[in-house]
Amino acid sequence: MDADDLAPVRLGITRLQRLFASRRIHSNMAAAAGVHLSEQALQVLRTLADGRSLPVGDLARAARMDTGAVSRQLRTLEEQELVQRQSSPSHGSIVLVEATREGRQTARRYEKVRSGQLARALEGWTPEERTELGRLLVRLVDDLQSTPYVDPDEDPKDDPA
Repeated sequence: MDADDLAPVRLGITRLQRLFASRRIHSNMAAAAGVHLSEQALQVLRTLADGRSLPVGDLARAARMDTGAVSRQLRTLEEQELVQRQSSPSHGSIVLVEATREGRQTARRYEKVRSGQLARALEGWTPEERTELGRLLVRLVDDLQSTPYVDPDEDPKDDPA
């Protein structure tokens, strides 16, 4: 497969990455939801939105963030009374974090804006197209995660022999 074959896929991925990384997009979604939190704080809150209580380390893994970043976001969320910490009933030295009722409502409101925007964007797509898009995106992510990085100077696929 040559670079020309990959160009449309790379363009689509690049545009999608830029869209998801856009602070303006996050600001617009947050404003529509009436939420005044950073993207990172919302990621932590959304991870707790199902009512789970998690130790900080497990929360960091579930949110796909490092522990230090989660700890910083927790301080902000605690100040706004969106999360609370408590000792684990089974192991007193473990501190569990959970979203408060207001925190769960805030996360749901933000998620409702995100889901609504996606639903409106896909209104002109057939159910089959939406299903196929989802299937192909999951396949792409799975394939990217299972494909190793290779030094191009050592890649046998690039060898003209």
